[in-house]
Amino acid sequence: MQNLRIKNEVKNDNIFVAIDVETTGLSPIKNELIEISAIKYDNNIKIGTFSTLVKPKTRIPYNITNITGITNEMVEESPYIEEVMPKLVEFIGKLPIVAHNANFDYNFIQNYSGNQFSKNKVIDTVVIGRKLYPNLLNHKLGTIAKHIGITEDGFHRAEFDCECCAKIYIEYLKQKK
Repeated sequence: MQNLRIKNEVKNDNIFVAIDVETTGLSPIKNELIEISAIKYDNNIKIGTFSTLVKPKTRIPYNITNITGITNEMVEESPYIEEVMPKLVEFIGKLPIVAHNANFDYNFIQNYSGNQFSKNKVIDTVVIGRKLYPNLLNHKLGTIAKHIGITEDGFHRAEFDCECCAKIYIEYLKQKK
């Protein structure tokens, strides 16, 4: 597992990719990806979406299904990670990666891509959330999202979490100007 140095200041704020993954557990070495989403933004406008369920080689634990809502039946016809990862690498390219608790997502995509994202800048919206909203009880994605007006329920599904993460980052960019 890599020790990621998060970079929160980006010189070119105009284009970035928000990512989120759902997994069978917490270890990027022992556990597998079951859902990956990446949304590309340019000038704070969504310009592309990459989102897929991933079929793991092991069964999805019950507690993970409870958290994510993703069942073994849902991923049965999904592609394996070996098919998905080259497409994700192409979609993200060298763009900055924005994620909430970025070490988690980054370590999984690094492990499963053979470290293809080593040169990408990584922006962690947990750190941004702490700067923007220091008085919140915690800086979980749902807490910050609700604070900035996201009231829908869909947390712990990758595409929804990507959108929330991007909105936090966009709010940061607006306040930074």
